[in-house]
Amino acid sequence: MKKNVWIKGNPKPQKLDNLKKMKMIKEVESFIENSEKLSKSINHFELRAGRVYFFQLVEQFGWNDPNSQFIIPLIDGRYAEFKYARITIFPIECTLDWQRHNDQWMTVFSGTFTECLQYMDEKDEWFQ
Repeated sequence: MKKNVWIKGNPKPQKLDNLKKMKMIKEVESFIENSEKLSKSINHFELRAGRVYFFQLVEQFGWNDPNSQFIIPLIDGRYAEFKYARITIFPIECTLDWQRHNDQWMTVFSGTFTECLQYMDEKDEWFQ
């Protein structure tokens, strides 16, 4: 006899109160300051809807050519801002995600919030 079982689909990120948001922001700022790699790579980060988005500046080829046109406006006339990574906060664990060339997110690591930050700092194959 076949039993029907509910399978929970895509879980939603955890809703954070202001106290938890402030705690996470301080933890991320402290971690980035103490990391040699991340302090050079990450320009800024944002905490939105249960996710922490990390951004980096990338110098664009041909920025000094007057005839070149760019799809997105350049920052300081030379840099474009791209998403570096994101950490999604769930009630049980967190996931560290990397954005592919087609704007889809791919989960690279699952663990605690601190473990996700450490993985992003240590692994060079995904985060350079």
